[in-house]
Amino acid sequence: MSLPSFAFSTQEVGAEFAFEAYRDLYAGGADVARIGPNFSAQVQAYRLDRMILFKRQLNGLQHSRSPQRVRRDGFDHITLHLLLEGDLLAGPPGHERRVRPGEILVCDNTLPHQSRAHRVRQISTPVARELIEPLVPDLRKFHGAILPETVGGLVADFIVSLTRRSETLDGSVVSRSSAVLGMLLAAALRGHAAPTEAIVWAAVHDGPDDDARRREAEAHVERHLADRDLSAETIAAELGISRSRLYRAFLPDGGVARFVQQRRLERVRDALRRQGETRSIATLAYAYGFASEQHFNRAFRTAFGRPPGQFRTHIQQLRGDPHARGDRSWPLAAWHSELY
Repeated sequence: MSLPSFAFSTQEVGAEFAFEAYRDLYAGGADVARIGPNFSAQVQAYRLDRMILFKRQLNGLQHSRSPQRVRRDGFDHITLHLLLEGDLLAGPPGHERRVRPGEILVCDNTLPHQSRAHRVRQISTPVARELIEPLVPDLRKFHGAILPETVGGLVADFIVSLTRRSETLDGSVVSRSSAVLGMLLAAALRGHAAPTEAIVWAAVHDGPDDDARRREAEAHVERHLADRDLSAETIAAELGISRSRLYRAFLPDGGVARFVQQRRLERVRDALRRQGETRSIATLAYAYGFASEQHFNRAFRTAFGRPPGQFRTHIQQLRGDPHARGDRSWPLAAWHSELY
């Protein structure tokens, strides 16, 4: 059994329509722009279980995931970019760094990032968060991390081998290899310091003790999201700290109440896109601590750009037949939906 695959080349499309075709291909996940006159792109993709492999050759291209796009598409997977050769400048906006051949850039798709590629050959690997996060609970802090060969070498070797053998090994064997990648990446991240610029996208703390308190508060919130009485007062009392200290720890998130609401919204969003989830939107809203369906609907639309009912329908359509609705990003949109 061979793996599902997909190929794209600007040479086959023709110069006149090449960029528009590539932009449409990636429209479901990134905003694409040309940088320089010699744009070109070749993509070979393989779908695995909870993971995708992209062999890419890119020149004169910028890919961006803005905060607006992050809220709108709801992607939550992790993408690894292994640079094989070329000039790649990438990372959180304003904190882009140059990636050297042999290094791996880690991107959390719940956070903004962008990249600029010149004469690049790379393997990009979207991986379902559930394969990594149980082993690396503070995964978001590694957004923008660049793993050198001394840290990520085993991960890089596995990705290269998996890509090279994807057309020759039995597809069922290769497809089940995603869990192995998750374990290798978790081992690499646990031995690597998070990038200092991650404070822009995660929490800002005054010191190690505040960092520990923040983690305790986050864990308490996760355990009590269904509790409608969850508040800054109850969290502070449970942790034995002052409310002012708690507010300071969550200042980058707009405060404690805003953080709690955002986590509730994200948990409902995760449930809405989960295969086999049949509970009504109202039931899910109440299950995750919202006091009224109307308040939840307004908050969901503000956070993710569409009402929860439309969001659920959109995910169901992606898992159906995108051809039937004229989705030119086929099959990438459907493949990415399977990472939820």
